[in-house]
Amino acid sequence: MQDRDDVQSEQMEREMRRKLNQTFQNFCDKVVKQTNDQFDFDAPFSELGFLGVPHRSSCTLKPTSSCLVNLTEWPPFIVTLDEVELVHFERVSFQLKNFDMVFIFKDYSRKTQMVQQIPMSSLDSVKEWLNTSDLRYTEGIQSLNWPKIMKTITDDPEEFFETGGWNFLANDSDQDAEPE
Repeated sequence: MQDRDDVQSEQMEREMRRKLNQTFQNFCDKVVKQTNDQFDFDAPFSELGFLGVPHRSSCTLKPTSSCLVNLTEWPPFIVTLDEVELVHFERVSFQLKNFDMVFIFKDYSRKTQMVQQIPMSSLDSVKEWLNTSDLRYTEGIQSLNWPKIMKTITDDPEEFFETGGWNFLANDSDQDAEPE
């Protein structure tokens, strides 16, 4: 008897979710129509989603054409790709099960944003998504002290770029690179 109730409850929940999604889609369509296409709504690419820990708990992060988001957990997680200069993968080693991803923003005074504990099996698809988004990325085996790195940059940005800028990260990821 309980199994039947559970199945019925799941069906009702799916139907309610479908109706809610349709209602929201109708709302989006009306806004776009009434504003003469001045607004554009972006839907996440569910098939590109991956697990990670942006705050305190694990959740599914989903790329859109302009962001990386998780809107189902609190607090929500949103990184706007236009604001990102570089993505660095930390703890990338085939001996480990997970890696971390650090977003470095174009505004160097802004704190970096990190997603931890991403399964190593997601690395190639995350790199592919970043490539299609025209975002540069580097990778290394160590975790870095980002507050210290960003302070060094903001204290003397000219010196940072004169001494190679972000190349110190690429040295970690490109062991076979030719010297300049």
